[in-house]
Order: sequence, then structure tokens, then C-alpha cells
Amino acid sequence: MADRRTHILTGAGVGFALTAPLLALMYLASRVANLPMVAFDLFESIVRIPQLGGVVTKAIDLMVGIFSRLPGVSTDSASKGFEQFSALAQFMVIGLVAGVIYALLEPQLKRQAGMVIGVITLGIALLVESSKIDTLGIVWLGVLFIGWGYVLAWCIDKFMSLPAATVAQPDTVNNSRRQFLYQFGGSAIAVTLAAWGLGGLLNRKVDTSAGQAIAAVPTNTAATEAANATEQSGVFTIVPGTRPEITPNDNFYRVDVNVASAPAVDEKKWNLSVEGLVKQQLLLSYDDILKMAPVEQTATLQCISNPVGGNLISTTRWTAVRLRDVLNMAGLKDGVVEIKFTCSDGYTESLPLESAMDERTLLTYAMNGKALADIHGFPMRLFVPNRYGMKNPKWIIKIEAISEPHDGYWVVRGWDKNAFLKTVSVIDTFDRDHISDGAVPAGGIAFSGPRGISKVELSVDNGPWQPAQLKSPLSPLTWILWRANVKAAKGHHNVRVRAYEGDGTPQIEAEAPLHPSGASGYNDMDLDV
Repeated sequence: MADRRTHILTGAGVGFALTAPLLALMYLASRVANLPMVAFDLFESIVRIPQLGGVVTKAIDLMVGIFSRLPGVSTDSASKGFEQFSALAQFMVIGLVAGVIYALLEPQLKRQAGMVIGVITLGIALLVESSKIDTLGIVWLGVLFIGWGYVLAWCIDKFMSLPAATVAQPDTVNNSRRQFLYQFGGSAIAVTLAAWGLGGLLNRKVDTSAGQAIAAVPTNTAATEAANATEQSGVFTIVPGTRPEITPNDNFYRVDVNVASAPAVDEKKWNLSVEGLVKQQLLLSYDDILKMAPVEQTATLQCISNPVGGNLISTTRWTAVRLRDVLNMAGLKDGVVEIKFTCSDGYTESLPLESAMDERTLLTYAMNGKALADIHGFPMRLFVPNRYGMKNPKWIIKIEAISEPHDGYWVVRGWDKNAFLKTVSVIDTFDRDHISDGAVPAGGIAFSGPRGISKVELSVDNGPWQPAQLKSPLSPLTWILWRANVKAAKGHHNVRVRAYEGDGTPQIEAEAPLHPSGASGYNDMDLDV
């Protein structure tokens, strides 16, 4: 009985340990030859099951709640990293289970048990990758997993066949087993580090226009920013520590349903299909889009999972074509209710026809004068005013005019179908280096989509509300910067901020969770004077 228990524990330990080099080899192949990273794809397949939407939502709330409270941490990057860590951990547990199964099967099947384990794991991999794998991928996965099954069997059998501890040394393994463990562990670590390192050095780069400069669009943006610069130098001084009005592309938040790296699309092979209830179906290439009359629109985008005071919100200059111009090219038939979008990663969303035909709704292909980066939707993503980011899909490949409402990816999982923006105001900073007459400069942002911001106020320790100074927005669709001189006696204080929409409607004070329609409540920050 003791030997059987030892066999099972050995199988579990070896299976768990051997999964690390297996994952590293998959990562290397995914970087070098665009072969499947099964661990990420398996995890992604599981979390995309609609019936698990409630669990996924709770996980999102937990991740965002934790990471948004950590100073200096980017919520989106930390969340994506945690997703990937979870995928790797899940796969290593599968390796552990495979080792246990081998230990249970080996007495009956002998060495053939390794083949059985290899075939089982290969079957799982092929099932996960069935929709996007080619012949090379099948061969690679076959070699990888069946080979892994044989290595698993060899390592377990090798360890079990070594002499056990002697009577004189009842609490230790003898030198042979210890030496094998050192060799096994060292080899596994070496393979893992070599594969991960080489994969990082040879990181796959598809030869695309992603991130490259796009020709400037003649607009009045420069004049608007010049006016703002005059205002800044004359009356409004931005408080140091306030986020920039335009978010650098590298800092623009990223949230999507992909556990692995973003889809890498070759624009030479990409086409945008326009179909459904249209008079003429269209198939537009990337060059076709670039030849259309461009528009430039500076606008802010916010994630529906952005907590009060969170950093899942960014502003950029979009270069784009109007969605309505593309729809008019196709010609809409009677009976169209919504416009549906399908993306290369399987994500879907839809907009009511009225929203789709809004002149501010754009099919964008550049941010701040550069083609969209892969992680931001290259070659095309949607921007729609007054709605959270879930209604702004990336990597669009198909647009359909449909006669019935469509529930998109997150709507099916219980999130609000309309996803209208809620007014938000945030304290970014207190400038303690420039306190004057007991007043501490404070700065931050306020945003209400196209509804605009008319007033921002701050309150110290629940006292009277003090007005803040507002900087003119770069456009009617961007956040505004505000500043205020917060007067407070020496000691510890709590400062709250609130905003009013353009028509005077106050920001919602009542706190609401992220799910299902976005968080609400007042942002606050502690201040020590």
C-alpha cells in the first residue's frame, strides 16, 4: 500500500514539474512559428462559456478591486498578467492529474500508459484548437504531447526503480534517488528557462502596419489645442501629477477577452465584410479604408469595469472613417434594427441603428497619428460616443445590418446591453510641494461623454463643497482637467470630488458595483497637511 501511495505521489510531483518545460516549449513555438499556446487557449475556452458568466464577473470584480487599490499598478496590465498566471497554473494542475492517472494505469498497461496519457492530452489540445489549427499545428501538438507522455512515463519509472532508502537511513533517500532528483529538476529548469528566454528574444512579429505613422488629417484640432495652451499659460495651470490630456499610446488602457497576446492581423490578408440587410455587400481591404476621406476625433474611452477612481479610462486622437459612410456605401434595406460587429477573436457586439448612424461613431484605424497597435485592435476598431468600452469592439472583420436585436459577448454574460456612460470625477493628485496659505493644489479629471461637464466641486471631511477651476476640453467628447486649492488645517483629512453634467445633472452619489452597468459614487482621497 505504501508503494502504491508513493507511486501516486511520485506521478503527481513529476507530472506537475514536467508541465513547466512543456509550457515553455509551447510558448517558444507560439512566438517563433505562431503555433498554438494551448494553456492560454484552454483557459480562454473555459472562461468564455456563457454559463460561467457569473463566475467570470465575480473574478473581474475581485481583480479590478484589488489591483485598482495598489499604488502605481496598471489595472489592465496586472489583470491580464493574473489571467495568464491562472492559465499556466491550471495547466500545471492538469499535468499533476496526468501524472496521477499514469500511476494508476501503469500496473495494468506498463509503459503503454505513457502513450495513453499522451493521446488523452493531445485529444484535449486538438479539441481546444480545432477552429484555428492547421496541419503543421496538428503534427506539432502530436509530437509535443505524445512525447511528453513518454517522458512522463520514463521519469516516473526511473525514479521508482531506483533503490529505496536503506534501513540505516530511514528518513532519507539514498544517493541514487537524490542524484536523479537533482538531474531531473535541473534539466526541467534548464529547458524551461531556455525556451521562455528564446521565445522572448524571438518574439513573433507579423509584418504589418500596426503602430506605424499615419498621414496627418487636416482638422481644427491644432487650433483647439493652441487655445487650450493659451488658457493654461494665462489662467489655468495644470497641477503636477494630473494625468495628461492625451494618453500616450503605450499607456492607453487595454481590456479584452483574450488571455494570450492580442490577435496579430496581417492587413494584406484582412478584409472588412459589410453584409446582412444591405443593397450591396462590400468587401473592403485595409487600403480601401485608407483611401476613404479620413476624419479625426479626439475622444475619451472608458471601460465598464473601471471602478470609481480607476485607471481604465484614456483619451486619444482617433483617425477613422465614419461608420455611417460605410453603411451608406452598402445601402441599408428597410427593417434594419441594429448593426452587429464580429471580430477576429470571436467577440461580437451591436449598436442600435440610430447610434450606428451618428456622425461621431467611427471605424478607427489610428491613435495619435499612428496605426492601431495589435493590442488596441489593429487594423480596425469601433469608437461610439456615450457608451462604455464593451460597445467599442476591436479587430473588426464583419459588419451586419440585422432585423433583430443581438446580445453581444458581455450582454450574454449579464452586463448591460446599453452600457451608457455614467458621469465620473477623479482626484489625481495633491501637490504638497506648493502649499500656499494653507491651501493645497489638487488636480484631476471629470468625464460625462458627450453630455459634457459644467461644474466640479470638492469637499473636505464632508464639509461645504468648494468649486474647482475647469480647463476647456480638447473636444466635446473628452474628459476635462480641473484644479482646486483645497483649504485644510494641519492634520489628516479626507477629500471628495463630484461633477455636474453640462445641463446641471449631478453625478450619482449612490455607490454601485461594476456589474451590470458600471460603477458609481464619489471618488475620495486622503490628504495629510
